[in-house]
Amino acid sequence: MGRLFYSRKVVKLEKSHLSEEYKNKSELPKHLRLDLSTVCQLKCPSCYMRQEEEAVKNGCKIGNMKFENFKKLVDENDIEDIEISNSGEIFLNPDLVKILEYAHKKHIRLTADNGVNLNNLTEEQAEALVKYELASMTISLDGASQETYSKYRIGGDYNKVIENIEKINKYKNKYKNGCPHIVWKFIVFGHNEHEIPRAKKEAKRLKLEMKFDANWDPKYSPVKDKEMVIKETNIQSLDVNVSPCEQLKEFEDGDVDWFFCRDLWDGPQINWDGQILGCCANFKENFGGNAFKDGLLNALNNPKMIYAKNMVTNNAKPAKDIPCSRCWVYRDMYKNNKWLKSPKNESKK
Repeated sequence: MGRLFYSRKVVKLEKSHLSEEYKNKSELPKHLRLDLSTVCQLKCPSCYMRQEEEAVKNGCKIGNMKFENFKKLVDENDIEDIEISNSGEIFLNPDLVKILEYAHKKHIRLTADNGVNLNNLTEEQAEALVKYELASMTISLDGASQETYSKYRIGGDYNKVIENIEKINKYKNKYKNGCPHIVWKFIVFGHNEHEIPRAKKEAKRLKLEMKFDANWDPKYSPVKDKEMVIKETNIQSLDVNVSPCEQLKEFEDGDVDWFFCRDLWDGPQINWDGQILGCCANFKENFGGNAFKDGLLNALNNPKMIYAKNMVTNNAKPAKDIPCSRCWVYRDMYKNNKWLKSPKNESKK
C-alpha cells in the first residue's frame, strides 16, 4: 500500500463501523493508564522528555496529576486496576502517597510497570508502596556501577537507586508484605553489556526479578558482543541493534496483535491533566476529550477516539487530525496491510 492517503478532517462516523460509542458507564474499560507525572529529573539521550523546554516546544505538557482529580475519576467510574507510570517519574508527584492510599481504600490495583528511575524516594513514599500494596513496579537501571549507569541515565545516581530499593525492602520486612513485586529492567547497550553478570548477582541479592531489553535506538551505543548478550539475557532471536519497529514485526508476523493499539479499548492512556492520549505510545497529541472536565464516558466517546479505533481495524481511512496517523505502528499496519482484529468493545477484565 505504501504512502498514506488521508481522508478529510473527521466530523462523524458511519454507523456501519465496528467501533461505536459506549452506551453507559458499565461498558467502559475496567483498566486505565494514568500518567501521574510527566516531570523527570534525568536526561536520557533517547527520551523525548530529556529537556523540558524541548518537550514543551514539541507539544508535551509537563505536570503532576492532582489527588482531587484522581479521586474524582475513580469515584465516578467502576475501575479495577490502573497503570500509573509512563513518561515521567511518579515519585516527583507530591500527591503520590495520597493516591496510593485512596486506591488501596477503593480496592483498586495499581501498577508502575512502564517504569520508574527511583532516584528520589522519601521514607513516606517507600512505606506507602508497601503499606498500600502497589502491585508491581519496574525500575529502569541500565548498569551495575555509577560510571556505567550514568552514561545513559544522565543525572542519575546508581548508589541512590540501590539505597532506595533497600529502603523498600526494609518496609517489606516490616509489614511482611511482598508488594510491590519489583523488576530490574536493564536495557543492553555497548557500554554496559560487560556488567550484565554483575547486575544479575545484585538483583538476586536485592530479591528483584531481572529483565533485559534491547536498545530501542540502534544508533546509540550499539551492542558489541551480540552472541554473549543473547546468551546471558535470553533476549533470544531479537537483533539487539534493530529498531523497535523491526522488532515488533518479528514478534507480530502472522496473527497481528498490535499491543499499543489495543490500549484504545483495553486501557486508554490519560495524561496528568485529564487529556485523552489513547495509548501509551502517544505522549502529546490529545484525542479531544478530557476525563476530568467531561467525565470518562464523554471523553472516551469523543469522535476522534472512536474514529481511531476504526482506523487501526481498517474500517476507516487515515485522517490528518487523528494522532494515530503519525504513529510508526499505524504506518506499519498500513504499509503491510495487517490490521488489528476488532476487540468488539471488550475491556480488560
